[in-house]
Amino acid sequence: MDKKLKEMRSVSKNMDASIIIGKNGLSEQVIENIKESLSRDTLVKLKILPSLVGDAGKEKLFEEIALKTGAKVVQRIGFTITLTKR
Repeated sequence: MDKKLKEMRSVSKNMDASIIIGKNGLSEQVIENIKESLSRDTLVKLKILPSLVGDAGKEKLFEEIALKTGAKVVQRIGFTITLTKR
């Protein structure tokens, strides 16, 4: 693991989620909000409500978020994901 990624993971542990994805799911507005946050900040932390997807579907949703936003996944813990710009 490279040093920069390790530092980002350390920083992300102390961050609060800036975007929460709820019952409306992964709408275009949510994608735009994530993109805007990534343009402003180095790291963006998202929380996905468990009622939106089960344990089996969260990994697929994490991949979809990264793909649609053009971001790189820094860390995944439970229903929380941290992204950074590519």
